[in-house]
Amino acid sequence: MSAPTSISQVRARVAASSAAAVIEESLDAARRSDDLGVFLAVAEDIRTGTDGPLAGIPVAVKDNLDTHDLPTTGGTPALRRSRPERDHPAVAALRAAGAAVIGKTNLHELALGITSNNTAFGPARHPQDPSRSPGGSSGGSAVAVATGIVPIALGTDTGGSLRVPAAHCGIVGWRPTVGRWGDGNAVPISHTRDTAGVLTSSVADAALVDTIVTGIATGTLPARALRLGVPRPGFFDDLHPEVASVVARALDRLADAGVELVETAVPDAHALDAECGFPIVFHEIVRDLPAYLATLPWPERDLTFADVLAQIASPDVRAGCEFAASGSVTDEVYREALGARDRLRAAYAGALADVDALVYPTVPLPAIPLGDDDTTEHNGRPVPTFLTTIRNTGPGSTAGMPAISLPAGTTTDGLPIGLSLEAGPGDDALLLALAGEVERLLA
Repeated sequence: MSAPTSISQVRARVAASSAAAVIEESLDAARRSDDLGVFLAVAEDIRTGTDGPLAGIPVAVKDNLDTHDLPTTGGTPALRRSRPERDHPAVAALRAAGAAVIGKTNLHELALGITSNNTAFGPARHPQDPSRSPGGSSGGSAVAVATGIVPIALGTDTGGSLRVPAAHCGIVGWRPTVGRWGDGNAVPISHTRDTAGVLTSSVADAALVDTIVTGIATGTLPARALRLGVPRPGFFDDLHPEVASVVARALDRLADAGVELVETAVPDAHALDAECGFPIVFHEIVRDLPAYLATLPWPERDLTFADVLAQIASPDVRAGCEFAASGSVTDEVYREALGARDRLRAAYAGALADVDALVYPTVPLPAIPLGDDDTTEHNGRPVPTFLTTIRNTGPGSTAGMPAISLPAGTTTDGLPIGLSLEAGPGDDALLLALAGEVERLLA
């Protein structure tokens, strides 16, 4: 397995040879990654810009973000041949900056899960231990970066789908505030919670991509010691012992470097998320997905939610979509869920009032065995895979917050552990600056 590579390293390779040679190397690596299930499509005819901050840089795109020259399947059989013939705003921005899209990456079917064990197209596999899940739903994108195929891979995040695989694969996963990276031109789950984002080997590269997509520069650090809130209730409970150990060491290093760690809490965060997170998703997907389908060329534009559901291959995704289609989440239940979300956002605002950001373990446990789709063993007992994995990433996702996962260390077996920083909606530029400093202090 090759190591992750940075944008600056790829630029040096371009300067030493040529953009065409570097892109061909990346394409060759993509074609040889079938054993890890990284790509669902690899490009054949690539044109790259000759100037711009990403000139000659190969990029991978999760296969639920539209690309004008490649299919967008959402990892589901009904869209296997869908060619939207348009770019997601983030894809368009990277192309305009000179990047070359080399392929579309594997994902949990319809991005509705966190293992990337896709029954329709095959699983994505952990780059260090192929018997384990790389996390999801942006698993293929994470593996593409972790193995050095590309320095940049776009993904999406509804409940942790960028940060979970970043944590499991030992890279950086950036989830912007919902709406910051544009809307539309992506296979949707929930307009309230969905956002595109990026996986990279460093915070600097994630910040560069964010600036390219948004036109907004990274913020500046406060002229004082950083203040990070440590929300122990709920976010630090029942951690895998090695996760607890790695994160404790990381926090000690930050404190030793002068960062002020402030004990805090996000009152009722997990209870409020349980009250509103899934109802919002199940109410919106049966509306948002058909609206997306209606914008596609024929024949996909004639598909209904029922048509997509009828062909779903992954049992966990089928069960979720069947519940959504049942109509159990009524308009009244949805309105109540949005009210609970408002209370969740207020709880986060209170927790962040006197600190720059929150800090917590990205995932309570290391990468799990592939195939543990429903339950997995955690601290000597079976636990629900999905709810356990997104326990820490879910509440902020429901609230629409920006967050970033950084490598914090590894288990004794070498499995990566992630540390997350999370800030209030719209505080993306400051959060990226904070993350860059935390990354430096932990290096």
